[in-house]
Amino acid sequence: MIGWITVLALAATVALVGVRRARFAREVAAEARSLWALREDAPPARLDPGALPAPVRRYLEVAGALEATPLAAARLRHGGSFRPALDGAWRPIRGVQYLAAEPPGFVWWGRVRLAPGVEVAARDRSAGGEGGMRIALASALVMADLSGPELDAGALQRLLAELVWLPTALLDARHVAWLPRDASSARARLRVGGREVEVTFHFGGDGLPERITALRYRDVKGRGVLTPWTGRCADWRQVGGVRVPFRLEASWELDGRDQPYARFEVERLEHGVPQPF
Repeated sequence: MIGWITVLALAATVALVGVRRARFAREVAAEARSLWALREDAPPARLDPGALPAPVRRYLEVAGALEATPLAAARLRHGGSFRPALDGAWRPIRGVQYLAAEPPGFVWWGRVRLAPGVEVAARDRSAGGEGGMRIALASALVMADLSGPELDAGALQRLLAELVWLPTALLDARHVAWLPRDASSARARLRVGGREVEVTFHFGGDGLPERITALRYRDVKGRGVLTPWTGRCADWRQVGGVRVPFRLEASWELDGRDQPYARFEVERLEHGVPQPF
């Protein structure tokens, strides 16, 4: 009898987790629809390619963004691995991400497997310039629901770096400005909802971004600490007329050494489909 009771209790728990995961997925889908429903106050304005820093102009030309019709939306699925702690083990991750161009924003939902049957879900977003992070055990028990100026800035910097998945948005003069730096790098500035951030793009010999760097807030025992951050781009492929990376790695720099914490491998990427998966 006790054995059957245990089995039934376990089955009920699994069913509840499935229900909560489905609810989490619906919430993320609703946030993505709200993101795409936002509207610009200002009319479209395109940066003059001739006024761009030389390495930026070359990148956007190589990527096909100068000739492409402006892309309003992107959606992708990814696999890969993630380290919840920089000194911890790598864990499998599955995620989806939705991007909007007018105004720029994103919603990401990732699920990290900690052990068989045990996962942590996280939702990160930037909408109208406001950031937010929610973390839940098994998509059910909310462990953290964070917001505030540091989250706003960090989410906007992530968005700016990940516009390599939506490269025509990097020509939108309403939100993006490029500042010269040297022959192989340039600073990018993003303005959304009255908030402004910067990152630096570093371009390789093929003209495409190899690294994107910034000072970002890293959570240290509940306190935001500005820390050098690097995003690496690789495996560039043609998707709908533009070139985008299919592998990204994110790292914090501690004691002069890069400490990677996320390695994403894109499995599917589509442009111009403002609908959740």
